[in-house]
Amino acid sequence: MVIVTRRFWPLADDTSHRLLQMIDGVKGRGIEVQVVTARWHPSWPERSVLRGARVTRLLPPPRSNWNEGHFQKNVVHWLNQHRESYDSIYVDRADGLLSAVVAKASRWSKPVVARFAIDGDTSGMARGQCITSAAAADACRRCDRVVAPSAASHRMLLAEGIDPHRIERIPDWVSVRADRSVEARAAAGASLFQVSSDFVVPGRTDLIVHYGTADTKELMTAVKAVCDLLDQGASLRMWILGSGGSYADIHETVKDRGWHREILLFDGFDDLEEIGSVADLAIVTNPNVAFQFSALLFLNSEIPMIVAEGQESKVWLSDGQPFKTYSSQDDLRRRLQEWQIHRQQWNNEASILRSHATNVRHSPSRSLDQWESLLRSLRIGISR
Repeated sequence: MVIVTRRFWPLADDTSHRLLQMIDGVKGRGIEVQVVTARWHPSWPERSVLRGARVTRLLPPPRSNWNEGHFQKNVVHWLNQHRESYDSIYVDRADGLLSAVVAKASRWSKPVVARFAIDGDTSGMARGQCITSAAAADACRRCDRVVAPSAASHRMLLAEGIDPHRIERIPDWVSVRADRSVEARAAAGASLFQVSSDFVVPGRTDLIVHYGTADTKELMTAVKAVCDLLDQGASLRMWILGSGGSYADIHETVKDRGWHREILLFDGFDDLEEIGSVADLAIVTNPNVAFQFSALLFLNSEIPMIVAEGQESKVWLSDGQPFKTYSSQDDLRRRLQEWQIHRQQWNNEASILRSHATNVRHSPSRSLDQWESLLRSLRIGISR
């Protein structure tokens, strides 16, 4: 299988984490993988091998409308030139790049699979290149199979008239789990401190983490709520990891309120297990993006979470599971206060939620079984 994606390692956002997890999983099932992606920095090698998968990074990075068109042409040219080296094509996002690929794929007699997600993630997209869900679904109409990671995306595909037999409902999953023992926490804390002396949590201090790209406004809501709690005398640290972009307003707000030593922003990590070992609570302002990977890792590690109300959080609330959400700064502050008062209850509920997710919703083995079945059926051959 060749994976076509705009963003991949060494980028460390939720999409990149999810793809690395997917590659590990399908390779463990005996399926070889190649990755074709963008070369976002000139120092990155054009070709490399990562976790046993060959990676090709193409220029130019699609930062502008002109570069987008050039990048699409180069991806199509690569797929055509190397068509004897793969059996199927997987395009990780339904957008203009998918349209360019499926327009030529019939010449290569290679089945195309696309991922259709309603996540609002525009990372790696030039301004003006985002397309509507209806246009994305139209690109999916020409694919052999479409993977819908959520019930909402599945319903939209059906509403757009996509053949139900071509839709595969395969939830995203996380198989890793952070070790939360006292010993693991101490070891992880020491390891992180070696990376940067800013990664320090004083004794009797709680650590709140936020991971992944997020809207500045939504992230500001979380930061202000934590500042409110600090104003009340709470002993807290907050680490904001891999948020991307320029967050000058957040820096200024934290500094103005006097909590710039307690609330810190860092780049992303390509391994979140140590972060999971030291975290006491996760705030998820970006559920539609974070539930690709980081929120699932926190859930799998039994870390209590407070999640902004959104499509993905509604899915989890639908069967009455103990899932904590918020809708405003005041609402989040109240949730944080509840967590501090009822710590053990929240930990117990996080354990219950993990058990529910493992057994019902996001079983890694079940999702991998579906991927393996899909890819092997494509290799045998299916009609367009």
